[in-house]
Amino acid sequence: MPEKRKKPVTGKQMVSLRRCTSYDPDRVYEAVTRSLADITFKIPAGSRVLLKPNIIAQNTPEQAATTHPAVIDALCRWFSDHGCSVSIGDSSAFYQGGCTRAGLETSGMRAVAEKYGARLVPFETTLLKKITGMAYLDPLYITSEVFENDLVVNVPKLKVHRLARVTGAIKNMYGCVVGGTKQIYHTRYQGRPDYKEFWGKPLVDVYQAVSPGLTVMDAVVGLDRDGPAATGDPRLTGHILASRSGPALDIAACRLIGVDPVRVPAVREAVDRGLASEKGLDLAGDLPFPVARYTIPPDEKPKKGFWKKIDDYAFQQFIVEPRISRDRCTRCGDCVNQCAAGAIAYNKKGDPVIDYSRCIYCYCCEEYCAPGAVSLHGSVANHVIRGIRAIKKI
Repeated sequence: MPEKRKKPVTGKQMVSLRRCTSYDPDRVYEAVTRSLADITFKIPAGSRVLLKPNIIAQNTPEQAATTHPAVIDALCRWFSDHGCSVSIGDSSAFYQGGCTRAGLETSGMRAVAEKYGARLVPFETTLLKKITGMAYLDPLYITSEVFENDLVVNVPKLKVHRLARVTGAIKNMYGCVVGGTKQIYHTRYQGRPDYKEFWGKPLVDVYQAVSPGLTVMDAVVGLDRDGPAATGDPRLTGHILASRSGPALDIAACRLIGVDPVRVPAVREAVDRGLASEKGLDLAGDLPFPVARYTIPPDEKPKKGFWKKIDDYAFQQFIVEPRISRDRCTRCGDCVNQCAAGAIAYNKKGDPVIDYSRCIYCYCCEEYCAPGAVSLHGSVANHVIRGIRAIKKI
């Protein structure tokens, strides 16, 4: 399948790396301010800005699995001082009770939003936009919120990742895919023997569809040895990175932690599509490389036969199923009218029913339903997995 390409980059792409060794709010704000000055970033007053952090799950800042609230605080302060209105939004990686709304609470994002009067936007509460013509995810469904703002600011956390090897600017945009649709997209390609190397291609599709205008990375404390969930080791890395180009920033972040960018499938794909060049970076700020050598989890051999079936079954259990209660349904039509995939329609009795062959498991219908007639149901295995994650706080 042909890649969706942009014109190759020409000239240098500016990336700023500024030292910041603690999450003291004033120190983070100073580092963010200097980084934005390094790349000569400006924005008109009155602009609407969406900050997209990494809220993978219902983690706390100390676990180093989510973007630290001090970085979001600094960006809210900077954009507010420049006369902009700010929203903060994401969609968690998998379903938990309370979903992304609870993750925005535990990660400290709600407190920051209240401090600055910012909108807090769990992407499951938004309408979805269907995008066609992408290279590997076609059609692609992402939150419409990214198109309703003047600027999307990508605010990733620097982490190692068992599948992506390193997760940064490109990978963080996958949170614009809502709810269990993330797992659905994974299942399309999990059967490929080159799945680990291949998965960078769909990730770049999503990055290009969102096309964030600014990326600011939290690399003050990264996550080493295991990730992306809170199973890795927090690692003081001591930097804030900023760039208008997410792929260029990812190249610089890989060098910062002693990883060859070519080893990261999403970065390699972005370079192949002409979105960045390994030799085309113009670096500013505090530049010694590397600062901290991270350990990437070893690649696992692809499972085969019985064990592959078990692995696929376990992954499927992360997905929960929306169901409509006839007793509570008022037939208002909101779920039918707002389902982006057209998976909900009226039957002959006038009741809305879900066509699971068309459902993308975004979980939005639960949020759309004011009477609370739509609920999400997981298997016994799903409840066991969620229980283990809750006990281990991952």
